[in-house]
Amino acid sequence: MTAAPGGWSTDGDGHARITGHQQFTFEDPLSSLPETARNLLIAAKEIVAEDGFEALTLKAVSERAGENKAMVAYYFDNKAGLVAAVLESVIHDEYLDSLDRMKNVTPDERIPRLVGEMQRMAAWADDFQVFYELLPHALRDEALRRRLAMLYRWYWKMKLEWFGIGDGAAALADPDLLGLAQLLSAIIDGLAVQTAVDPDVDLANPYRVLARMLEHEAAPAAGPSNPCGADGQGAEAAGRVPQPRQ
Repeated sequence: MTAAPGGWSTDGDGHARITGHQQFTFEDPLSSLPETARNLLIAAKEIVAEDGFEALTLKAVSERAGENKAMVAYYFDNKAGLVAAVLESVIHDEYLDSLDRMKNVTPDERIPRLVGEMQRMAAWADDFQVFYELLPHALRDEALRRRLAMLYRWYWKMKLEWFGIGDGAAALADPDLLGLAQLLSAIIDGLAVQTAVDPDVDLANPYRVLARMLEHEAAPAAGPSNPCGADGQGAEAAGRVPQPRQ
């Protein structure tokens, strides 16, 4: 494990971990954390959502969670570690649940289901409010910015696994697949901002257009075990989402 500033580190696989006693990686569900750590994270997110970044203090978090202040330092080291954990926890479990819902879908179902999952995620206005409240502070802190960059790579990996590409992390080496994952993430982020600005905005319209675009340009990914279309053509020739280049 490689130590890094700001209360976080990376392991040999490049997975980010918070130092101290939390030991949470992007792939772990938050339910795997000790109850006290979960309570503190929930309290921290509520404080940021209601009162903003400046209200996020270790004292405020411990009081809201009903936990000893020392527990914040025990699990997250310091405020930077706590902010990093809050950033990671925003819509984290929704991504994991979404990936589970996308398993075993048929090729004809994949794009409509994927677009539905994106629409569901963009509607999580409260969690995105927390994310965007913390974002300016993360961008000004080099350690948090690098951690956020790693978190986005995890988002991209998850997007490709939605498409049925088994190893999303390896697929990111393909520039076309990376670009696809980045665009899908940008759509969710951008529409989430529009929802935050105007809760009455109709997201059905952009997602309906997105579904038509994906259906027209790329049928569901064939997956690593079947990189060719049904007629034996390569993925790109068949109009499918391109597979990782060998």
